[in-house]
Amino acid sequence: MQGESPKEIFRKFLDHLNELLHHTITQAPLVQLISGSRTSFEFRQSGDSIAVPVGRGYYLFLSQTLEARKMKAKEYRLQTLAYAYRVGFGPRRNDEWFVRWEYNSREHIPDALHPRHHCHISATATCGGKEFSLEKLHIASGWVTIEEIIRFVIHELRVKPKSRDWDARLQDSEKLFRQWTSRSV
Repeated sequence: MQGESPKEIFRKFLDHLNELLHHTITQAPLVQLISGSRTSFEFRQSGDSIAVPVGRGYYLFLSQTLEARKMKAKEYRLQTLAYAYRVGFGPRRNDEWFVRWEYNSREHIPDALHPRHHCHISATATCGGKEFSLEKLHIASGWVTIEEIIRFVIHELRVKPKSRDWDARLQDSEKLFRQWTSRSV
């Protein structure tokens, strides 16, 4: 995605995410926090980050930190610095959750040694006589898009989508993501 200014490109992306979320799993709007050439999107209430209900007792926490990089005069491109998605059982950050997907670029956390793209599962696994807390392990996952999180919530958790054409909307959004970036989905 490109734009003539950081604010323009941030607004385009925020509008896209809100439209996608509103036609699939929630009417709650993402809020934008801008600091220079960086922005964060998340659900907020009374100044705090929150998770929002998506159905069947599940809540979604979503946070993305992006930077607008100047490519040439009046041309900026978005770069994802970090994301955090969490599915849990309440609106507060310390409420119980069962799966989290996270990404932190080297620009965002330069000294991190764990896999940049990873997930956490609120469970313990025993293997070979050893016990592992999957909640604390950074399990390498690869890039995870918001479209895949929405698909997980609707298909795997059986949350009723907001529209019948939810999967077509997700596929269209994934095509846009491939155009806006050089990533495959």
